[in-house]
Amino acid sequence: MEIIVLIATANLILQIVTLATLFSAYILKRRGAFLRHGTLMLVAVVVHTFSFLLAMGPALWSLVENGLIQNLSWLSIVTLTHASLGGIALAVGIWLVGSWHLQSSTKNCSRRKIVMRYVFVLWVLALILGITLFTLLYVLV
Repeated sequence: MEIIVLIATANLILQIVTLATLFSAYILKRRGAFLRHGTLMLVAVVVHTFSFLLAMGPALWSLVENGLIQNLSWLSIVTLTHASLGGIALAVGIWLVGSWHLQSSTKNCSRRKIVMRYVFVLWVLALILGITLFTLLYVLV
């Protein structure tokens, strides 16, 4: 059980670092450094994808396998909402970064600006729910 808590803690720290990366990318965008902004967003999406594959995906699978989210409880509601919002944010983030193709032109980015804002909000909501889930599973136990 200790290794699971260690992995969850490391993943939570990684997600907070990813949030800092997103804010840094936003600052770069505001300063007009669009290529650096896009590169940081690419890094954030890649880190988040690996985090999902190595920690969050297996943790969700474990909860499903052990039947911990079948009953209607705070744990199941938070888990399913976290996974849904996070999954949508990750999928759309991959699409956004993939459609960018490391271009220096901002023409295509401008058209996707509203989508980027919604993805950021979804990701932050998923992070808040992830912190809640971490608290329910590892702090309040």
